[in-house]
Amino acid sequence: MNISSLVGVLVGLAVVAASLTETGMDLKFFLNFHGVVIVCGGTFAAAAISYPLNKIFMLTKVFFNRLLGKSKIDYQATIEQMLDINKKFSLGLVSGNDAANLATHPFLKEAVILVADGVLSEKEIRAVLEQRLKTIEYQYHHEAQMFKALGKYPPAFGLLATTLGMIALLQKIGQPGAEKLIGPAMAIGLVGTLYGIGLANLFFIPVSDALVDKTEDEMALRRMMVEGAVLLKQRVNPLFMRENLNSFLMPKDRIRRKSAA
Repeated sequence: MNISSLVGVLVGLAVVAASLTETGMDLKFFLNFHGVVIVCGGTFAAAAISYPLNKIFMLTKVFFNRLLGKSKIDYQATIEQMLDINKKFSLGLVSGNDAANLATHPFLKEAVILVADGVLSEKEIRAVLEQRLKTIEYQYHHEAQMFKALGKYPPAFGLLATTLGMIALLQKIGQPGAEKLIGPAMAIGLVGTLYGIGLANLFFIPVSDALVDKTEDEMALRRMMVEGAVLLKQRVNPLFMRENLNSFLMPKDRIRRKSAA
Protein backbone atom coordinates (compact mmCIF):
# COMPACT_ATOMS: atom_id res chain seq x y z
CA MET A 1 0.00 0.00 0.00
CA ASN A 2 1.14 3.53 -0.75
CA ILE A 3 1.48 4.80 2.81
CA SER A 4 2.42 8.32 1.72
CA SER A 5 -0.82 8.94 -0.19
CA LEU A 6 -2.94 7.39 2.55
CA VAL A 7 -1.20 9.49 5.21
CA GLY A 8 -1.69 12.58 3.06
CA VAL A 9 -5.43 11.98 2.79
CA LEU A 10 -5.77 11.36 6.53
CA VAL A 11 -3.66 14.40 7.44
CA GLY A 12 -5.71 16.57 5.09
CA LEU A 13 -8.94 15.46 6.70
CA ALA A 14 -7.43 15.95 10.16
CA VAL A 15 -6.33 19.50 9.30
CA VAL A 16 -9.81 20.39 8.07
CA ALA A 17 -11.44 18.85 11.15
CA ALA A 18 -9.03 20.68 13.46
CA SER A 19 -9.64 23.98 11.68
CA LEU A 20 -13.39 23.57 11.99
CA THR A 21 -13.06 22.64 15.65
CA GLU A 22 -11.02 25.79 16.32
CA THR A 23 -13.98 27.91 15.22
CA GLY A 24 -15.70 26.87 18.43
CA MET A 25 -18.82 25.88 16.50
CA ASP A 26 -20.64 22.58 16.59
CA LEU A 27 -19.24 20.41 13.77
CA LYS A 28 -22.77 19.34 12.92
CA PHE A 29 -23.29 22.85 11.56
CA PHE A 30 -20.94 22.04 8.68
CA LEU A 31 -22.95 18.97 7.67
CA ASN A 32 -25.06 20.83 5.18
CA PHE A 33 -27.19 18.54 3.00
CA HIS A 34 -27.94 21.37 0.59
CA GLY A 35 -24.22 21.96 -0.06
CA VAL A 36 -23.34 18.26 -0.32
CA VAL A 37 -26.04 17.57 -2.90
CA ILE A 38 -25.14 20.53 -5.10
CA VAL A 39 -21.35 20.09 -4.94
CA CYS A 40 -21.19 16.29 -5.24
CA GLY A 41 -24.23 15.91 -7.46
CA GLY A 42 -23.20 18.79 -9.70
CA THR A 43 -19.64 17.50 -9.99
CA PHE A 44 -20.88 14.06 -10.98
CA ALA A 45 -23.31 15.53 -13.51
CA ALA A 46 -20.59 17.66 -15.09
CA ALA A 47 -18.24 14.67 -15.15
CA ALA A 48 -20.91 12.54 -16.85
CA ILE A 49 -21.31 15.20 -19.53
CA SER A 50 -17.53 15.38 -20.05
CA TYR A 51 -16.69 11.66 -19.99
CA PRO A 52 -18.46 8.31 -20.48
CA LEU A 53 -19.75 6.78 -17.26
CA ASN A 54 -17.49 3.74 -17.54
CA LYS A 55 -14.43 6.02 -17.50
CA ILE A 56 -15.72 7.89 -14.46
CA PHE A 57 -16.24 4.67 -12.49
CA MET A 58 -12.84 3.47 -13.71
CA LEU A 59 -11.23 6.39 -11.82
CA THR A 60 -12.23 4.73 -8.54
CA LYS A 61 -10.21 1.67 -9.53
CA VAL A 62 -7.32 3.88 -10.62
CA PHE A 63 -7.33 5.68 -7.27
CA PHE A 64 -7.22 2.51 -5.18
CA ASN A 65 -4.94 0.44 -7.41
CA ARG A 66 -2.42 2.92 -8.73
CA LEU A 67 -2.33 5.47 -5.94
CA LEU A 68 -3.18 3.62 -2.73
CA GLY A 69 -1.93 0.26 -3.99
CA LYS A 70 1.66 -0.96 -4.14
CA SER A 71 3.73 2.05 -5.16
CA LYS A 72 7.40 1.28 -4.62
CA ILE A 73 9.21 0.75 -7.92
CA ASP A 74 12.23 -1.48 -7.42
CA TYR A 75 14.60 -0.74 -10.29
CA GLN A 76 17.40 -2.82 -8.78
CA ALA A 77 15.24 -5.94 -8.48
CA THR A 78 14.14 -5.52 -12.09
CA ILE A 79 17.73 -5.28 -13.30
CA GLU A 80 18.67 -8.37 -11.30
CA GLN A 81 15.73 -10.24 -12.85
CA MET A 82 16.86 -9.31 -16.36
CA LEU A 83 20.44 -10.34 -15.56
CA ASP A 84 19.19 -13.68 -14.25
CA ILE A 85 17.02 -14.22 -17.33
CA ASN A 86 19.92 -13.31 -19.62
CA LYS A 87 22.23 -15.76 -17.87
CA LYS A 88 19.81 -18.69 -17.84
CA PHE A 89 18.51 -18.02 -21.32
CA SER A 90 21.98 -17.73 -22.84
CA LEU A 91 23.14 -20.97 -21.21
CA GLY A 92 20.00 -22.78 -22.33
CA LEU A 93 18.95 -23.49 -18.77
CA VAL A 94 15.37 -22.36 -19.41
CA SER A 95 13.00 -22.40 -22.36
CA GLY A 96 11.17 -19.36 -23.68
CA ASN A 97 8.07 -19.79 -21.50
CA ASP A 98 10.15 -20.59 -18.42
CA ALA A 99 12.24 -17.48 -19.01
CA ALA A 100 9.08 -15.36 -19.18
CA ASN A 101 7.90 -16.85 -15.89
CA LEU A 102 11.03 -15.51 -14.22
CA ALA A 103 9.73 -11.98 -14.84
CA THR A 104 7.33 -10.65 -12.21
CA HIS A 105 6.36 -7.45 -14.04
CA PRO A 106 3.71 -7.92 -16.79
CA PHE A 107 5.50 -5.60 -19.23
CA LEU A 108 8.81 -7.37 -18.73
CA LYS A 109 7.08 -10.72 -19.22
CA GLU A 110 5.71 -9.52 -22.56
CA ALA A 111 9.17 -8.35 -23.58
CA VAL A 112 10.79 -11.68 -22.68
CA ILE A 113 8.13 -13.58 -24.63
CA LEU A 114 8.86 -11.48 -27.74
CA VAL A 115 12.55 -12.29 -27.39
CA ALA A 116 11.97 -15.97 -26.65
CA ASP A 117 9.77 -16.42 -29.72
CA GLY A 118 12.84 -15.70 -31.84
CA VAL A 119 10.77 -14.32 -34.73
CA LEU A 120 11.34 -10.58 -34.42
CA SER A 121 14.63 -8.79 -34.92
CA GLU A 122 16.15 -6.43 -32.35
CA LYS A 123 14.80 -3.41 -34.21
CA GLU A 124 11.32 -4.93 -34.45
CA ILE A 125 11.27 -5.86 -30.75
CA ARG A 126 12.21 -2.30 -29.80
CA ALA A 127 9.55 -0.87 -32.13
CA VAL A 128 6.80 -3.11 -30.72
CA LEU A 129 7.68 -2.46 -27.09
CA GLU A 130 8.06 1.30 -27.56
CA GLN A 131 4.64 1.46 -29.19
CA ARG A 132 3.14 -0.44 -26.26
CA LEU A 133 4.96 1.93 -23.95
CA LYS A 134 3.38 4.93 -25.70
CA THR A 135 -0.06 3.36 -25.36
CA ILE A 136 0.37 2.80 -21.62
CA GLU A 137 1.80 6.27 -21.10
CA TYR A 138 -1.11 7.87 -22.95
CA GLN A 139 -3.62 5.94 -20.84
CA TYR A 140 -1.91 6.84 -17.56
CA HIS A 141 -1.62 10.53 -18.44
CA HIS A 142 -5.25 10.54 -19.58
CA GLU A 143 -6.37 9.19 -16.20
CA ALA A 144 -4.36 11.87 -14.39
CA GLN A 145 -5.79 14.56 -16.69
CA MET A 146 -9.32 13.38 -15.91
CA PHE A 147 -8.75 13.90 -12.18
CA LYS A 148 -7.33 17.36 -12.88
CA ALA A 149 -10.27 18.25 -15.12
CA LEU A 150 -12.79 17.09 -12.51
CA GLY A 151 -11.02 19.27 -9.94
CA LYS A 152 -12.36 22.45 -11.55
CA TYR A 153 -16.02 21.52 -10.98
CA PRO A 154 -16.41 21.35 -7.15
CA PRO A 155 -15.43 25.01 -6.48
CA ALA A 156 -17.86 26.16 -9.17
CA PHE A 157 -20.73 24.14 -7.75
CA GLY A 158 -19.75 25.23 -4.24
CA LEU A 159 -20.18 28.81 -5.40
CA LEU A 160 -23.50 27.81 -6.94
CA ALA A 161 -24.65 26.42 -3.58
CA THR A 162 -23.59 29.64 -1.88
CA THR A 163 -25.37 31.75 -4.50
CA LEU A 164 -28.60 29.83 -4.05
CA GLY A 165 -28.29 30.28 -0.30
CA MET A 166 -27.81 34.02 -0.72
CA ILE A 167 -30.84 34.25 -3.01
CA ALA A 168 -32.97 32.51 -0.41
CA LEU A 169 -31.61 34.88 2.22
CA LEU A 170 -32.33 38.01 0.21
CA GLN A 171 -35.92 36.94 -0.25
CA LYS A 172 -36.43 37.15 3.51
CA ILE A 173 -35.01 40.65 3.86
CA GLY A 174 -37.76 43.05 4.85
CA GLN A 175 -39.65 40.49 6.82
CA PRO A 176 -39.95 40.83 10.60
CA GLY A 177 -36.84 39.55 12.36
CA ALA A 178 -34.92 39.19 9.11
CA GLU A 179 -31.88 40.95 10.61
CA LYS A 180 -31.41 38.00 12.95
CA LEU A 181 -31.34 35.55 10.05
CA ILE A 182 -28.70 37.25 7.90
CA GLY A 183 -25.62 36.03 9.79
CA PRO A 184 -26.66 32.38 10.24
CA ALA A 185 -28.04 32.15 6.70
CA MET A 186 -24.86 33.54 5.15
CA ALA A 187 -22.78 31.10 7.18
CA ILE A 188 -24.84 28.16 5.97
CA GLY A 189 -24.62 29.40 2.39
CA LEU A 190 -20.82 29.61 2.49
CA VAL A 191 -20.54 25.97 3.58
CA GLY A 192 -21.10 24.99 -0.06
CA THR A 193 -18.05 26.96 -1.12
CA LEU A 194 -16.08 25.26 1.65
CA TYR A 195 -17.09 21.85 0.32
CA GLY A 196 -16.12 22.76 -3.23
CA ILE A 197 -12.70 24.19 -2.38
CA GLY A 198 -11.91 21.33 -0.02
CA LEU A 199 -12.91 18.59 -2.47
CA ALA A 200 -10.90 20.10 -5.31
CA ASN A 201 -7.73 20.92 -3.38
CA LEU A 202 -7.65 17.97 -0.99
CA PHE A 203 -8.60 15.28 -3.46
CA PHE A 204 -8.86 15.85 -7.22
CA ILE A 205 -5.85 18.09 -7.83
CA PRO A 206 -3.42 16.26 -5.46
CA VAL A 207 -4.48 12.89 -6.90
CA SER A 208 -3.84 14.19 -10.42
CA ASP A 209 -0.36 15.43 -9.51
CA ALA A 210 0.45 12.16 -7.72
CA LEU A 211 -0.60 10.11 -10.75
CA VAL A 212 1.55 12.22 -13.09
CA ASP A 213 4.58 11.71 -10.85
CA LYS A 214 3.89 7.98 -10.53
CA THR A 215 3.47 7.68 -14.29
CA GLU A 216 6.91 9.18 -14.92
CA ASP A 217 8.48 6.62 -12.58
CA GLU A 218 6.59 3.74 -14.16
CA MET A 219 7.52 4.82 -17.68
CA ALA A 220 11.19 5.06 -16.69
CA LEU A 221 11.01 1.47 -15.43
CA ARG A 222 9.43 0.27 -18.68
CA ARG A 223 11.99 2.10 -20.82
CA MET A 224 14.65 0.22 -18.93
CA MET A 225 12.81 -3.01 -19.66
CA VAL A 226 12.70 -2.19 -23.37
CA GLU A 227 16.47 -1.75 -23.38
CA GLY A 228 16.88 -4.93 -21.36
CA ALA A 229 14.81 -6.90 -23.87
CA VAL A 230 16.96 -5.71 -26.77
CA LEU A 231 20.12 -6.62 -24.85
CA LEU A 232 18.60 -10.01 -24.08
CA LYS A 233 18.00 -10.53 -27.78
CA GLN A 234 21.64 -9.68 -28.46
CA ARG A 235 22.87 -12.18 -25.83
CA VAL A 236 25.29 -9.58 -24.52
CA ASN A 237 27.86 -10.05 -21.78
CA PRO A 238 26.17 -9.84 -18.32
CA LEU A 239 28.61 -7.12 -17.28
CA PHE A 240 27.68 -4.99 -20.28
CA MET A 241 23.98 -5.56 -19.62
CA ARG A 242 24.31 -4.59 -15.98
CA GLU A 243 26.24 -1.41 -16.70
CA ASN A 244 23.92 -0.47 -19.56
CA LEU A 245 20.82 -0.85 -17.39
CA ASN A 246 22.58 0.92 -14.52
CA SER A 247 22.75 3.96 -16.78
CA PHE A 248 19.02 4.45 -16.19
CA LEU A 249 19.67 4.99 -12.47
CA MET A 250 21.40 7.63 -10.41
CA PRO A 251 24.88 6.60 -9.16
CA LYS A 252 23.70 5.95 -5.59
CA ASP A 253 20.94 3.61 -6.84
CA ARG A 254 22.99 1.50 -9.24
CA ILE A 255 23.66 -2.21 -8.74
CA ARG A 256 27.23 -2.81 -7.77
CA ARG A 257 29.37 -5.70 -8.91
CA LYS A 258 29.01 -7.66 -5.68
CA SER A 259 25.21 -7.33 -5.69
CA ALA A 260 24.91 -8.39 -9.34
CA ALA A 261 27.07 -11.44 -8.72
